[in-house]
Amino acid sequence: MRSISTIEVTQLEENHFCDLKRIDIQPAKLTRSISAFSNAEGGELFVGIDEEREKGTRTWRGFGEPEDANGFIQIFEELFPLGGDYSYDFLKSASGQGLVLRIDVKKTRDIKKASNGEVYVRRGAQNLPIDNEEELSRLRCNKGLSSFETETINVDPNFISNSEQIIGFMLEVVPNAEPEPLA
Repeated sequence: MRSISTIEVTQLEENHFCDLKRIDIQPAKLTRSISAFSNAEGGELFVGIDEEREKGTRTWRGFGEPEDANGFIQIFEELFPLGGDYSYDFLKSASGQGLVLRIDVKKTRDIKKASNGEVYVRRGAQNLPIDNEEELSRLRCNKGLSSFETETINVDPNFISNSEQIIGFMLEVVPNAEPEPLA
């Protein structure tokens, strides 16, 4: 458990790398933020900070004891079974009530889905759903799971095998070969 100033946490700006949540949030809903951070560049979540948007104020209202956060920790274990893509600790403050759960989510190599089966990505201070194949394909490329060079295109193989570019390549790079028709 790490001691920290209440003001230091409540004054954090929610952005591409930081999100603040109430302890009342359902663990399943929190998985949207975890999915978004791990599918983007990573980030930090702080669970135990109340926000009154109308007044523009935030209040430290953490968990009474670490066991009260077990539902959240169980959901992390489901999303990250090997535990290497996140870490968490509890923050305490002399002037704040309870313990704030701080989760450090790393960018993952694979695509993480939230508990609702949806894929999210963090943009600015929001978690955006990836809801079509084009966006999912772009996310795969961004994560290095695929590349544009390995993407196939729907073209007649004869168009490619006898094209001016292929014949020129064969003459310059492999001068003793003829283009083979693709099967």
